[in-house]
Amino acid sequence: MIRQFLGIMILLTLIPCQPARSEGSSSVFESRHNLSASGPGEIKSPSETRVCIFCHSTHNTSKEGPLWNHQTTAQKSFTTYKRATMSGQPEQPNGATKLCLSCHDGTIAVGAVRGLSRPIPMQNVGSGGEIPATRKGNFSLDLSGTHPVSVKYKQSTALAVKHLRWPPLDPEKSVGPDADGYVQCTSCHDPHDNSKSDRYPFWKKATFDEVCLTCHTF
Repeated sequence: MIRQFLGIMILLTLIPCQPARSEGSSSVFESRHNLSASGPGEIKSPSETRVCIFCHSTHNTSKEGPLWNHQTTAQKSFTTYKRATMSGQPEQPNGATKLCLSCHDGTIAVGAVRGLSRPIPMQNVGSGGEIPATRKGNFSLDLSGTHPVSVKYKQSTALAVKHLRWPPLDPEKSVGPDADGYVQCTSCHDPHDNSKSDRYPFWKKATFDEVCLTCHTF
């Protein structure tokens, strides 16, 4: 019996250990936001093995976000979202939206992190290390068509129209304005989890309606 036990233990030590992975995992490691060499996307570093460094660090961080490590956009001339039926007024990107645009506005190198004299080398990027203009992930400085972000979700505005819900209602409390009352990229998208929807990148719910009906009644 003892010999069998020892034999099993020896066998287990010879089997290479790898973290268990399942289909639809919520880990950022398995999403396109894993920009390290182990990432599944086309835009990634050919050599950098650290996953979190592209956005976060424990030292030398910016106060613009939680342990924020990426160089942030300095642009103040974004064309904001416009619709005749819109009740709120988008401001220049702030909060989490500004952090997302640090890569997605196409003006800063994807590998441009704080504390390094040069950006981390990346593959499949533009001449300046940025997301290429030909890719959907490059939103440019024109947010007028698809991204109603950095909009203050006010109680007075919501109650004045029929198509807005007050207060926003999400039983799971994952969708909705940020702590300052703004609708940001992270109101609808989770940058660490791309498992909820097969259609919408990093969507916080399985369907489009589930997210939108948090604030809209239609």
